[in-house]
Amino acid sequence: MQRLISRLIPVIAASVMALTATAGQAATSSLFQDQDVVLTSGAGTSYTGATFTTHSDAGSFLDTFRLTATSSSLVEILLITTGASDDQSISFTNAWLNGAAMTINTFDNGDGSHTSFAYLSQDGLVGDLVLTVEGYAGGSLAAGTSIAATYSGVFNLVPAAASVVPEPQSGTLILAGLGAMGLVAVRRRKV
Repeated sequence: MQRLISRLIPVIAASVMALTATAGQAATSSLFQDQDVVLTSGAGTSYTGATFTTHSDAGSFLDTFRLTATSSSLVEILLITTGASDDQSISFTNAWLNGAAMTINTFDNGDGSHTSFAYLSQDGLVGDLVLTVEGYAGGSLAAGTSIAATYSGVFNLVPAAASVVPEPQSGTLILAGLGAMGLVAVRRRKV
């Protein structure tokens, strides 16, 4: 599993960077950023959005992202960063969506660089959603040092399908229809 994840990280990173490059949303500077996530309609009724966050000063950060699910939805969020040096380094320490903790993984790429990502998939969410990301920008550099560190976020929402549970009357009609077909089949055999 670890081998698979380590092979997928560059692919995921490239995909996220490509998505966020076209998103045109860049938040810069401050260690405390606040962004609204713009969602775009996808195939069917799904929605997607992306963010690109840059920190220009080393130090602890607390970033907030807001989005809205208009109906009960499966929500998937992926945060990813990669850095080859301290001035490009972002370390996620915590990330929560409406209080639910995201899983955070950090990998040493073996060449002095590292990749970190956080992931969450949660079903049945509706209304205002707040993603809070906490971490440190700048690796081992002192707080306030000038840096250029970034991370990207991908947000996917898939509204729950309408309930397909039949009404009790429909079930009764189906059973009556099957019974009638059974009687016809039995009568045909006798004839």
